[in-house]
Amino acid sequence: MNTRIDNTIVMWFKTTTLLYVRDNKHSKDPRLSLGSDYSLTIQNVNVEDDSIYKCIVYPVNKSAYITLKVRGPPYNVMITHGNNDHTNRNLVIQQRDRKFIIHCRASGFPTPLISWSFRGKHLDENHAKQTGINIRKEFLEIHDVKPHHAGDYECLAQNGIGEPVSAAVNVQIKSMPSIAKHIDYLNTAIGDTAELVCLYHSDPTAIKIQWFRGDEPLHDSAKFTISRDHHNHHMRTRLTVKDVEQKDLVTYVCKITNNLGEAMAKTTLGLLPGAAHLANFSYSDGLLHTIWRVRSVQPLSDLQILYKGENTKYTTIDATISEQNKEENGDFWNIKRSIRLPEGEWFITARAKNTEGWAYTETVPLQFQIPGEVSLENRAPGGSSGASIRQVSSASLAVLVLLAVLRRMH
Repeated sequence: MNTRIDNTIVMWFKTTTLLYVRDNKHSKDPRLSLGSDYSLTIQNVNVEDDSIYKCIVYPVNKSAYITLKVRGPPYNVMITHGNNDHTNRNLVIQQRDRKFIIHCRASGFPTPLISWSFRGKHLDENHAKQTGINIRKEFLEIHDVKPHHAGDYECLAQNGIGEPVSAAVNVQIKSMPSIAKHIDYLNTAIGDTAELVCLYHSDPTAIKIQWFRGDEPLHDSAKFTISRDHHNHHMRTRLTVKDVEQKDLVTYVCKITNNLGEAMAKTTLGLLPGAAHLANFSYSDGLLHTIWRVRSVQPLSDLQILYKGENTKYTTIDATISEQNKEENGDFWNIKRSIRLPEGEWFITARAKNTEGWAYTETVPLQFQIPGEVSLENRAPGGSSGASIRQVSSASLAVLVLLAVLRRMH
């Protein structure tokens, strides 16, 4: 259109927002102006101008669309769940729903690339898999919701222009309680004070925290003290049993209840030693050097280490024990024993004996793959399903891998 025609009506829109009808300006943006030929001019263009513009001409009833792409850094970054914007807000998820998906939306040209982090750590493929999170570009999916999925999620949008822009959401998982950690068996002595501990998670907040001796509910008294506090990012309840008697050597239950359900854990109090845990190990010159840790108020008299190859029977060896093996301020014993093992796959476990007898629990056998000509530094499994092991010899690519986790057998 090169000239104005009196009966011609030209309307300009930015998507669905009316900007002009003939000479009448409907926008308050001072950067917009209309030319004599009804052309639309935008001064000082910015990323907010990135849009679809439409002009309609009456009475001929013709229209034209112009897509304006403005190169610039990402903007309008937001995190949505369903159709709701939860950017920098809380998102409450019920664990019973089992699944949730959040979506990171970002405008900008070129199209921004999206990356995710959880609790301040970048969610690469390995970390996402370990935490049960599935990343599909701008989508973050969890198909089996667990309490540990609660926390801050952040998406980062970047397109190579300007600084990256982020948005975050705090996900709260509402679920029945779960027991994070407890001890199946606790060694004690007659006349001692014993402390039984349950670490738990409960959101919503627990409405009942109970301890039982068998089926008998326990309350604060001269004999028992029940307390609660926080420990290592978990909630904790403790039962203190004073002046332990023979009748106290039974199974205790901690029970946590909230509005969505309950969780329970059992601890047996006894005089036998606790299970032997592999605290550290190293391997060199054909010898597997082990350090076993055992709780026993009573003096330890024996520690047996049982090992076998893949197709052989268990061989038993004894470790030498003295008072020097006991920790100075505590009821734990640290016993060292080296075992000569040739290259191959081996299974190793241990059990301890004190003045009251042999432990009724022992660790599930640990599985080792012994390589050739490889030396390893000391490592502590610490309840992990794998050991961080450094290879220091270039003679072999093999390493000694701890494949099994220390657990108790009942």
